[in-house]
Amino acid sequence: MKFFYKIFLSMLFVLTVSLATVEYLTVSHSLEHALQREENTAFSQHQMVKYSIQTVLLNITDSYTMADMVEIARSAEVPLGTQSGLYFATENKEKSGSDAVYYNSCKSDPSQKSVEDGKILYEIVTKAGNRHLQVRSSFSLKDSSYVLVTEKNVEELFQDTEKLYKRCKFFYWCILGAGSLLVLFLTLTITRPLGKLRNTTRKFAAGEYGVRAKTGSRDEVGELAKTFNYMAKTIEKKIAELEDAARRQEDFTANFAHELKTPMTSIIGYADTLYQKTLPPEDVHQLAGIIMNEGMRLEALSFKLMELVTLSRSDFQLEEARIDEVMADAVETITPAAEKRKVQIKLQTEEAWVRLEYDLFKTLLLNLMDNALKSGTDVVFVQGSCENEQYKITITDRGRGIPTEDLEKITEAFYMVDKSRSRKEHGAGLGLALSVKIAQLHHTKLSYRSQPDQGTSVILVLQKETDDEEETD
Repeated sequence: MKFFYKIFLSMLFVLTVSLATVEYLTVSHSLEHALQREENTAFSQHQMVKYSIQTVLLNITDSYTMADMVEIARSAEVPLGTQSGLYFATENKEKSGSDAVYYNSCKSDPSQKSVEDGKILYEIVTKAGNRHLQVRSSFSLKDSSYVLVTEKNVEELFQDTEKLYKRCKFFYWCILGAGSLLVLFLTLTITRPLGKLRNTTRKFAAGEYGVRAKTGSRDEVGELAKTFNYMAKTIEKKIAELEDAARRQEDFTANFAHELKTPMTSIIGYADTLYQKTLPPEDVHQLAGIIMNEGMRLEALSFKLMELVTLSRSDFQLEEARIDEVMADAVETITPAAEKRKVQIKLQTEEAWVRLEYDLFKTLLLNLMDNALKSGTDVVFVQGSCENEQYKITITDRGRGIPTEDLEKITEAFYMVDKSRSRKEHGAGLGLALSVKIAQLHHTKLSYRSQPDQGTSVILVLQKETDDEEETD
């Protein structure tokens, strides 16, 4: 069953039961209250009749006839508007003769039900289509026992109750009809946001990852919509990341195939030329040089790929080291290549202890400085400075710079700003991709600042080891 029908039927059931209960309590309470009032009145009248008859019986003499006694009893009940009956429970023939009924204007046999002395019995009896409230009691006087019955017509009371019942029934159906419409409206109001959220989830499941649920209300449904939007945003972000990762993987595979195909085509082509033709020594030397150059490219590519695979599959232990000594070692290693290119390297560092993997971090510095050497600069600045609890490393050149549109792509595998220049220098576009992974292992990242024809700066920040941490270790 749908949630809409559950709410609607539940609220309608509660409304129906509530109205029926109110109607029943109203009518029953009204009837009970009215009957109680009539019982009190009937009891008072019954007692007054009994006192009148008892007075007559006490003063009666042998000269009184039965007719006289009837008239006296009748005169006692007429002002009260009630009917009564008197019965001799034990016969006293000297005073009553053979007639057991002394007086009976209510047309009821008082002997049908016995009543203990001092007790009062109330009963509703029906006579000629009318209902009467009958009060019965007994008393003893002058060696005789009597049963007194009085009746009062209460048909009007029940007719009033019936009118009240019909009136309550009319209002019951009116309120139930109006309440049903109100319940329907409230149910639609409550479930409409759920319906919209359902449609939104279906669209999202169909691939519309940018769709969002409206969060107008502040109740639980609104919170649910906010949670869904947060989930949808997270999923959309993850999907975008997966799509980007898939694109990068496809680009990596395509670029890898291309990078392999180009040198292999050159090697096979020039080797076939050497194999099938007899060439002058200078041509043979030239072709052999091209083959060697392309082979070196393949070798560099294989080494870089092995390093990338190793970084992705291995766990490295970071140890404390003097960062200024690591930077000095990296500068010393790359100095011959810089001198060959006639580039000056200026090193300026401050002493500090950081956690790093020595060989990997040295490789990171060498890759960044090697890119700076290839930028066409005449000088490379390598700086290391302490800033609060961090150590900032900056490598700056004054070379060609990197276009703004290429800054976000230079860390992708096989991406090269100037492909022809990179191939001449045995580059494969993997150096910065490798550097990014090494930086991630050291809990940092590379940031670039570059302007065309003005140079490029690469910045990374490491967490210093404080004295407290050293003592703890």
